[in-house]
Amino acid sequence: MVTQSRTKSQFERIDMPEDSSFAWKEISGRHFMAPFHHHPEIELTLITAGYGQRFVGNTVEPFQAGDVVLLGPHLPHAWFSDSRCRKSEAIVVQFHPETLGGGVLKAPELEAVRQLLKEAVQGIIVQRALAGEMLRRLGELSGLSPVQRLTLLLDVLEQVARAPESTARRLKAAMPEETVSLVDRKRLDEVLRYIHAHHQQAVTLTDVAKVAGLGPESFSRFFRRLTGRTFIETLIQIRLASAQALLRESTDTIAAVAYACGFEDLSNFNRQFRRAYGITPSEARRQSLTGPLGG
Repeated sequence: MVTQSRTKSQFERIDMPEDSSFAWKEISGRHFMAPFHHHPEIELTLITAGYGQRFVGNTVEPFQAGDVVLLGPHLPHAWFSDSRCRKSEAIVVQFHPETLGGGVLKAPELEAVRQLLKEAVQGIIVQRALAGEMLRRLGELSGLSPVQRLTLLLDVLEQVARAPESTARRLKAAMPEETVSLVDRKRLDEVLRYIHAHHQQAVTLTDVAKVAGLGPESFSRFFRRLTGRTFIETLIQIRLASAQALLRESTDTIAAVAYACGFEDLSNFNRQFRRAYGITPSEARRQSLTGPLGG
């Protein structure tokens, strides 16, 4: 169900099971289809298959199988699968902060979990060393009783809360808040999907303005108001995230990766990549097995 809300993304209403304080589901298909959306529940997403780009608030990063992301209430998000992806699967756990906070989380033993859920308002990315064990354990949810599921969820959250920064990275995502119509939220989702699908090509302001049904100047104001960024800044973010994935997955030269992701000038690509992630594309390729870059 989609309703009006104060954030820019579509609102998703989540139905909780009668015998459980949290919802969980397995998602499967060629591509992830959910729009750029938000909800009052905290969400833990575990990617078991697929790759593409993850949009959380005002951030854009590549995702791949093995990624785990913890998101706080009303933090807008979407996983856009790469066009080359043939299979996308995820386990999603959702719970309302008040459901646990009203009783269970008041226990002094769960102080670390309480602090974790406060920090999740900006997103937390769990690195692969810890994520693998979480994937295995949460994959067993379907065979557990309601009490066992709750115990497992709290245990997993405790594991993340105790993890060092190098293992559970704070995403620091943000999104400007203001009243935005349902039409504008749908329009933003269409624009983001268009940029994601065409970022390898020459994408102009006029192109995306047409997708939004606006003139270039009106679109620029619309996009900046809803995202806090310009269209060009977002296009560069998407291209850099795509480059991260190619550096990890292919043996193409740095120049070939740059051109494949829409950068026409290699020196500009190198400069933008270092500015965004603090390392060069060559260094990123060597570190590609350690998890997402940046922070």
